[in-house]
Amino acid sequence: MSTALTLYNIEQHLAALLDTADMVEDPEQQEAIFQEIQQALVQAVEKRDRCAQFLVHCRSQQAAINAEIKRLQALKKSYARAEERLEEYIVRTIQGIGPDEKGRYRKLEGRTCVFSVRACPPSVEVRNEAEIPAEFKTLTITVPATAWEAVAESLDIDERMKFLASVKKCEVAVDKNAIKAAIDGGTAVPGAELVTGKYSLVRK
Repeated sequence: MSTALTLYNIEQHLAALLDTADMVEDPEQQEAIFQEIQQALVQAVEKRDRCAQFLVHCRSQQAAINAEIKRLQALKKSYARAEERLEEYIVRTIQGIGPDEKGRYRKLEGRTCVFSVRACPPSVEVRNEAEIPAEFKTLTITVPATAWEAVAESLDIDERMKFLASVKKCEVAVDKNAIKAAIDGGTAVPGAELVTGKYSLVRK
């Protein structure tokens, strides 16, 4: 590999070297890549500065990508909400037209698509998450490994309080399948109810 790098192509060359290092498994080839980067750092002060600038560039690119990810996530949510709202309006329109003589909801036909509705199976709608019993929830928590080990080794009240105090993140997820099974079996679940009569949009 040539080490005759100019002031203007050092960033591109470093990027290529690092990309190659990610793909190479041979220790000798990895060492050769390291030696070339080392030589670039030793040869000239300007090239050291360019290496530093490339590190700054990497950090700025990461920040820009993170910002773009957030923007795209927000845009995705916006389109998801728009899709949901429009589907709701189409379903309401078809229901507003009313069923035909056979009791079926009419279809709305376009040149390239057909809208119709179909009955959805009963689904769980959570009215008050706080009222849902713990047996129908799962928790995702983030704690230091040492805190988890302490709890695993000892579950007395003191260690339990330390564990709870060390929790940094707690996510609650409601198991709607378990709730539906309980309701279907005749057991009322506080904070939730079984909703029927909903329709989803079918597009062909």
